[in-house]
Amino acid sequence: MKLLKILLLGLICSIPQSLSKSLERIVNGELVDIIEVPYQAALRRKTTSGWSHSCGAVVISTMSVLSAAHCVIGYQNEPSKLLVAVGTSLRSGGITYDVAAVYPHEGYSSVTVDNDIGLVAVTGTIKFGAKVMPANIAPSLLKIPVGTQAIVSGFGRTEYDGKSSDLRAALVNIVSRKECEKAYLNLGIITPGMICAAAVNPPRDACQGDSGGPLVVTHTVIGIVSWGEGCANSSYPGVYTSVSYYSAWIHSYLDLIERM
Repeated sequence: MKLLKILLLGLICSIPQSLSKSLERIVNGELVDIIEVPYQAALRRKTTSGWSHSCGAVVISTMSVLSAAHCVIGYQNEPSKLLVAVGTSLRSGGITYDVAAVYPHEGYSSVTVDNDIGLVAVTGTIKFGAKVMPANIAPSLLKIPVGTQAIVSGFGRTEYDGKSSDLRAALVNIVSRKECEKAYLNLGIITPGMICAAAVNPPRDACQGDSGGPLVVTHTVIGIVSWGEGCANSSYPGVYTSVSYYSAWIHSYLDLIERM
């Protein structure tokens, strides 16, 4: 399946109940093979019955993946309760790596969902191939023109009450900050570290289970699925953490991880 055939998707994982935002699914997306989005990764959390899909993530080096802070907060002292999975088009399976450390942004706020970004360091080395390749990190000060088409992908829900066991992706368009701020005027603040994207006819967006996953333009990750109002709600764009805004922070922790 060619990426040009991808129509829609909705990605979002779980976020603070204080905002009542839905961030866990891919809505109106199409099935996609991991070979088309080889940077896609997943976080799995340890439960009493085994390992369960938790959030999306994106491969950015042989030693780490990038995700949302709200996906990794609370695991700093017990990283062994997380796994990183790569190289699979299914919600299960793939190649898994134990987690050595997690680094949620120090300024992350569960109230405003600002600074919603985090790095996950794995044990061992992530091996690259056709199904596993790193995405480029958007450089600082990168300006993404309004209307730019981007790809969002993940294993999250396909509707508010439904789940997907397969990898899905969708095309969305970058929305202006002014339009996004207007949409969320009474629901939350769109900070400088956030970017927004949406699509209509039909609506496409991220949803529960996809938080922490990638928003990509030409193999460069420009956003991390963070939060939103509902899933594929035509009145509310999806809100993503701006990778460009946090590029220096990301590279500082990549340097730290490489010295581990």
